Amino acid sequence: MPGTTGNLVNLPDRRALPAGLAIGRALKRFGRPVNTEGSDEIDDARTVDLIAETGVLDVVLKPKHEKWLDVALVVDDGVSMRVWEETFRELRAVLDRAGAFRRVRAYGLDTRAPGGPVLHSVPFRPGSPRVTPKALCAADRRTAVLVMSDAVGEGWHLGDVDPLLTQCAEHCPTAILQPLPRRLWAGIPLRPEPKVLSGRRPGAANTALVVEDPWLPLGLAAPTGIPVPILEIHPRVLVEWAALVANGTRTTLPVILAGRHSRRDRNTQDAAAPVRRGGERADLRGRLQGFRRAASPEAFRLAGHLAAIRPLTLGLMRTVQRAVLGRCDPAVLAEVLLGGLLRQHRDPARPALACYDFRPGLRDLLLETVPSSELLATGRLVSEALRAPASGTRTFPALRSDLSGSLRLPPGAGAFAVTATPLMHHFGLVAEEPGPGVGPMAPDEGQPFSGDGTPMTSLTSQDPELAALVAAGDWHGAVSRGEVLLEELVRAHGAETFPVYAGRRDLAEWIGLAGAPQSAARLLRQLRTELEHLLGPDDLRVLGVARLAADWTGTAGRPRQAMQEMATLLETQERLLGSDNLDCLETRRLMSYWTAVAGFAEEAVSRHLELLSRQERLLGPDDLATLNTRANIVSWTGQSGRVLEAREMCERLLRDVERIAPPEHKLRPITEAELAHWTALAGEPATAVVRLEQALPGLYSALGPAHSYPYAVRQRIAHWTGVLGNPETALERMRNLLVDIAAVLPPEHPVFLSCRAEFALWTARTGDTAQARRLLENLLPEVSEIVGSEAPQTLHVKNLLDSLGDRPA
Repeated sequence: MPGTTGNLVNLPDRRALPAGLAIGRALKRFGRPVNTEGSDEIDDARTVDLIAETGVLDVVLKPKHEKWLDVALVVDDGVSMRVWEETFRELRAVLDRAGAFRRVRAYGLDTRAPGGPVLHSVPFRPGSPRVTPKALCAADRRTAVLVMSDAVGEGWHLGDVDPLLTQCAEHCPTAILQPLPRRLWAGIPLRPEPKVLSGRRPGAANTALVVEDPWLPLGLAAPTGIPVPILEIHPRVLVEWAALVANGTRTTLPVILAGRHSRRDRNTQDAAAPVRRGGERADLRGRLQGFRRAASPEAFRLAGHLAAIRPLTLGLMRTVQRAVLGRCDPAVLAEVLLGGLLRQHRDPARPALACYDFRPGLRDLLLETVPSSELLATGRLVSEALRAPASGTRTFPALRSDLSGSLRLPPGAGAFAVTATPLMHHFGLVAEEPGPGVGPMAPDEGQPFSGDGTPMTSLTSQDPELAALVAAGDWHGAVSRGEVLLEELVRAHGAETFPVYAGRRDLAEWIGLAGAPQSAARLLRQLRTELEHLLGPDDLRVLGVARLAADWTGTAGRPRQAMQEMATLLETQERLLGSDNLDCLETRRLMSYWTAVAGFAEEAVSRHLELLSRQERLLGPDDLATLNTRANIVSWTGQSGRVLEAREMCERLLRDVERIAPPEHKLRPITEAELAHWTALAGEPATAVVRLEQALPGLYSALGPAHSYPYAVRQRIAHWTGVLGNPETALERMRNLLVDIAAVLPPEHPVFLSCRAEFALWTARTGDTAQARRLLENLLPEVSEIVGSEAPQTLHVKNLLDSLGDRPA
């Protein structure tokens, strides 16, 4: 039975910077020697040659070489950065070992000081001597300044850090090292935007960088401050920044603009902040629900397991994380620490050791989210991890319960692991080690792919981090994470296995959603060929991949081919499954859609009407899928030239949508916006502009800021504003829209391309025909390559360009 006393033990910990070697290699780009003016050294080889050849006892001198740059590593040592303290120490060691710098200096940055941020000579020691910001950059300006911070502290919210960044960026190459991964950047006050940077000379200060927007025309979004790159602590990113600083290489990096933010008053209170009164339990549940919505699935699961342990230290939290999730990603632990669930306190017996505890009441609520059997299993995993040999690893301190121990356990302390003893093995309190070859195997793991009907499990089911990226719509992140996971699956099980084929299917889709539909279609076609060879043409998994391939073929600019392939696929599916199968219904929907996009508006209306008849019979007239088909019928009826009929149909549809769809359903604001669109085309643009502006807030609320449709509606508002006689206002609205849309949509997105064409149109209508021609000439080959040379969007750009007349001689 555990006692109330214990002894101090050191338990094995792991490295916080697993990519240290790769980061060291990335930084070697800085390691070029330079001549030291006014300083020489003996050239040994030439001196020996001189004495041997002439007999003269003299020396030959050569210019003395030294490393090119210093590094000033400034770490924000606020409370939220404690989780990154070991990462910082290992990063500094990597910089020292890289051998690429004259010297590496480290400083602490206190962003909570009342008078603004304060630099200290020793990181994580607020009482160490202060340092002036001028000390960061050497007199010869051969210093690179790296500010490591998660940027969640008060000083970043108030703009206090901006003067320090500005001063450094004016004199030295400066960047912010952001330990949080990109998926968590939305929760910090900094709002980086991707920019193309290039340097005029090696080692230039940030003020000398040439800044271009990667998608917008030159001069449209000129920077109003000093660009400061934000870098993930990742070898690939650091290689790009090193190439920029050392060689002036042109590269794209996320950037903030320093020197343009005014500092906010610390005494200003947020008037919108709600005052909490009463209902403490409900308030706690609201806090927990807010954390669950904002955090990744990994972070929420980890928080539930950590709730079973008291007290908590960072080393212990990392150990539990490895046991629960199989690896220790500091970003996941940072989500828990920054989620408002924990508070930090100090153990009076060990003031240097930071301890954490959950806020009152939250521990019990979190424990309700984790089954007891899972908590017990975690305890066994932690016990086994701690019994592993700890040679060559870091350690963290913990207390081991012992009736004869010399230290008293803190009140409420709970065990997080069990020490293995023969007695505990005897009573079954510690699980026996599994024998060779014994262990759990996931379904389909390592099994060859065969035609026995086994479904292809999604790649997201094997990795919570990947599932979170997909749920958040971070397709670039999903592609990067999915590629790594797929390589691991191939190495572990071979190429012809269920998980690998499913991973290839998922990865192709995410590549398409990330803005590369041609690549998605090509990859899916290749996968279909391989599966068809293994399973035969009628296997349902083959047909599923075939439908995805056809859909991405249409998105890639070949709608007619997509329409034909969907028609062929539908015949096969109906032969195998029957015409009333819901899978056949989905293929019929896609076939009807691509018929319309291919330009066959009347045939599209006919096919959608047939689809509607089947949906009303199988799903019912009030099913949301049925209403969505009616919305498509409205659209293609209008595009076939029957605008008044489309408006009448849309009015009836809106009444049904308001009756059937939930208040928050996206079909409500979309139908309202579509009705306004057909109202404008029916000859009432002034009414339409008012209705579109009224629908816009609901669209953003229902679809989110990353969805393309609200931006398409803003384009329509700008267009009809120009038609009503305000071309300058239309151009200004399109200018603002392009800047906003560049932050959320990939440059290949059809709405982004359409907005660029609209911007060129109103550039011409306001008198700058030459600039409009340049914009359209740049846009035409891009559109043609992305959607195809005969696609309606390409033809629209060609028509706009032709309307400008011949280029002046």
